[in-house]
Amino acid sequence: MSRCSARPRRRAAVHPAAAAAGGNIRNIQNTDQKTRAGASPLWFFGPFFEGQQTKCEVIAVEQSNVLAVQKRRVLAVCVAAYTVSYLLRTNLSLALEDLMEVLSIGRGQAGLVSTLYFWTYASGQLLGGWLSVKWDPKRVVALGLAASGLCNLAIGFCSGYWALAALWTVNGLALALFWPPILQITTNWFEPSEYLKVSILLSLPTTLGYLVAWSGLGAVLRAAGWRWVFFCPAIIAFCFFWVWLRGLRSSPQAAGLCYRPASLAAPAKKDEPVGPRQRGSLVRAMLTLPMLSFAFVILAQGSTKESINLWAPTLLQQLAGPGQEGLVGLFTAVIPLFSTAGLLATGWLVRRLHGGQEGALLALTGAGAVCGWLLVALQNSLAGLVVCLGLLLGLVYGVTTILTTLLPLRFARTGQSAAFTGIFNFLAYVGAALGGALSGWVSDLRGWQQVYLLWAALATVSALALFVSEAWQYFSWRYLGH
Repeated sequence: MSRCSARPRRRAAVHPAAAAAGGNIRNIQNTDQKTRAGASPLWFFGPFFEGQQTKCEVIAVEQSNVLAVQKRRVLAVCVAAYTVSYLLRTNLSLALEDLMEVLSIGRGQAGLVSTLYFWTYASGQLLGGWLSVKWDPKRVVALGLAASGLCNLAIGFCSGYWALAALWTVNGLALALFWPPILQITTNWFEPSEYLKVSILLSLPTTLGYLVAWSGLGAVLRAAGWRWVFFCPAIIAFCFFWVWLRGLRSSPQAAGLCYRPASLAAPAKKDEPVGPRQRGSLVRAMLTLPMLSFAFVILAQGSTKESINLWAPTLLQQLAGPGQEGLVGLFTAVIPLFSTAGLLATGWLVRRLHGGQEGALLALTGAGAVCGWLLVALQNSLAGLVVCLGLLLGLVYGVTTILTTLLPLRFARTGQSAAFTGIFNFLAYVGAALGGALSGWVSDLRGWQQVYLLWAALATVSALALFVSEAWQYFSWRYLGH
């Protein structure tokens, strides 16, 4: 008999007090017992049912222990899956220098490959979200994992530019099938009070994934050549494919547990309006000066972030010169640590400002502008270049985290948080698509010095856009009464 057929869980669902238990199995069981003890006219015969109540408590505690183990397993497998996805996408930047030599292409053409990837990755987010609703999210991730592994395996045998461009474009679509279903799976398993911890752990692969790829695959590149930089992630993906299918269930119900998070189990409130939303409210909100400034900033920051991630190994290799591959690999592995520190520092800054997201954005973009101009000044020093690139990348990660995660939560009451998140994520990847190709073309025509100037200019204009927006809002409030 399944755990879901246990008698105490069915009775708990009947009582209104069960909803207040917040999806916790033990709380629901205790609430059910208290309700029966206080409301039943047969309370005098309670001792005769004492054995049954003890059995109910044992079942509830057993399910709670199993649930805790399952949650840890789900979180570990999801973090591992997202880390594998970064191995399948960051390997191109490591092999780019060798690919340009083998395929006889310039940096502009190489940047175009990255641009095509980000266009399909951005548009594929919509497909991944739709499939996660219509299909089992576990199968959606499995599909993306298998498809991306096949693309990387085929690139290892690739000998033409257009074949590389086509395969990497399909790889972007395959990797877009990771994040929406993983988010759906964690929503099925975790309570709203656990979202902060889960979001921090799930965001670690966005920075640590580069550390694993640039250090581990960098050693593979030096030992076996560029083809194995694609073969190794493909082999890892195929091995992890079975771990994903066997080691995870997409929901507690699929695991045989009678558990449902409060965010999914809570009924709709009677006093909530049920009429249709006002048309055009989303468009009007996006056309305000603050939202337009945020949109420009996420576009610029997305361009800078992915340009650094794409070209950092190449420009460090060129600056270090031949025979310094080990030193370049060490410096390349250090840069993602700055990104992780940037994420942690952003959380600390927002807490220090008591949730003041605009103040945190101004501080981060201002510091990013300073780092950008320091990068221009220290471009001939390998150590200075690594430090400035790492600091700039960490600050950019902090800005994008606020704009794509924290800011949209303001619109939770209107039910438009997902819409704003989608818009800002799309703009970030549009900037990433444009930034990779633009940086490649500029470096081909004018050298890396002009690329550093471009990154510094984008950081400066972002800070100025936010400052002007905040100044205008203060002026309107202080003198115009708006």
